Amino acid sequence: MMILLIAYQAYSSAAPDSSSYIFLTFSMWFLVVSWLFAPFRFNPSGLEWQKIVDDFEDWNKWINNRGGIGVPATKSWESWWEEEQEHLQYTGFIGRLCEIILALRFFIYQYGIVYQLHVAHHNKSIMVYGLSWLVIFTVMLILKA
Repeated sequence: MMILLIAYQAYSSAAPDSSSYIFLTFSMWFLVVSWLFAPFRFNPSGLEWQKIVDDFEDWNKWINNRGGIGVPATKSWESWWEEEQEHLQYTGFIGRLCEIILALRFFIYQYGIVYQLHVAHHNKSIMVYGLSWLVIFTVMLILKA
């Protein structure tokens, strides 16, 4: 959400100067700051270093463990993912269609970022949309490497 607010500032004509941008987006920035600091506010031992290290080690084990038959979702991300997608095996056509429509929201977000925030400088070509996805995948690959 913070990145979207920054992109909005960079490419929006609705807020011609910084002060109007702050007035237009104050509530959204308040929400971003609240989400960032809420875990520390409501968890008094959230900044204790040893707990942070232990949580990171537990998360790292969860990410690196392979799933499979008999492996619970609390021990592996792969088992967790299979458990999350299990409902698709027992649902009908309408349920799967609803799941697909729900997943399409990311394409709509991408459309809004590229065309409605004028990142493409009023160029409505499908090539611009495709290149924007290429940039996203490239950034993800670089971050993974």
